[in-house]
Amino acid sequence: MNALLLAGGKSKRFGSNKAFVEIDGQLMIEVILEKLITVFDRTYIISDSKEEYTYLENKYQGEVEVIIDSIPGKGPLGGLYTGLLASETTYNFLTGCDLPNLSLSFIRFLCEHEKNYDVLVPEYNGYLEPLVAIYSRNLLAIIEVLLNRDILKIKSFFSDVNLKVIREEEISEVADPAHIFYNINYKRDLKKFCKQNEGGKL
Repeated sequence: MNALLLAGGKSKRFGSNKAFVEIDGQLMIEVILEKLITVFDRTYIISDSKEEYTYLENKYQGEVEVIIDSIPGKGPLGGLYTGLLASETTYNFLTGCDLPNLSLSFIRFLCEHEKNYDVLVPEYNGYLEPLVAIYSRNLLAIIEVLLNRDILKIKSFFSDVNLKVIREEEISEVADPAHIFYNINYKRDLKKFCKQNEGGKL
């Protein structure tokens, strides 16, 4: 299985490219990337520009490849499409670069599920988490149709495919959902993360 790491967002809410925010002396994208390369054969970083991420290909030679959005301006769904096109594995783990608490135990927990789905997605607080999920390459055709229609919500095709939901109760057996799904959208989220992480809460 390969991993798809979305790094092409403009981070308008954060105010700058949050992938390069420093956490404990390490860039946030590298914090996440080093977890992914521990589990997956190959990690594709998907962005709207390649230059600023090329150093990661050099740092993690043979394990990381940076690819440009095949259909620019289509958000996470476009990134998923690009990643599925590039990857040779049937199943691919998708995530973003703003989840510094994503744990190896949780990633492995997802990967160990029987491969009998098109989408394997976790649920937290009653909501699905489509940016921390596993997707099949069998979805390429349906995603292409949606992109051509400018329907860009990832969850828009969930009702039409073989969807398997991992309930919060199951997740809690291997990791704290509040911990692993803590994402950084605003600078106040980063401040809270740093403060709570020092206190051992995140």
